[in-house]
Amino acid sequence: MNIQSVRTFVAALVGVLIVRLVAAIPTVADVFAWVDGVFKDAGYASISAPALVQAVITAAVILFYQKAAQWLGDRWPNIEKVLLGSSARPHYEPRYAA
Repeated sequence: MNIQSVRTFVAALVGVLIVRLVAAIPTVADVFAWVDGVFKDAGYASISAPALVQAVITAAVILFYQKAAQWLGDRWPNIEKVLLGSSARPHYEPRYAA
């Protein structure tokens, strides 16, 4: 498994866990139910509002977690290794380099 895959997997795993834990809070579940009711009242019964909202929030949390880990890694490389599984950042070569 390459560095890029490890760093992406760890960030995604942590992001999903954070969202799942927050979604388990009763108040957050009530908000999801309310949004779902709004979608149903608007005639969008086939769209699952909680699933849609949770997918968008999950993606945002994953991105935020990865960027925060990289930002901290700029200052303390060992922190980035703990948070993302590796302190080595992948670099990419241009496909058609001269």
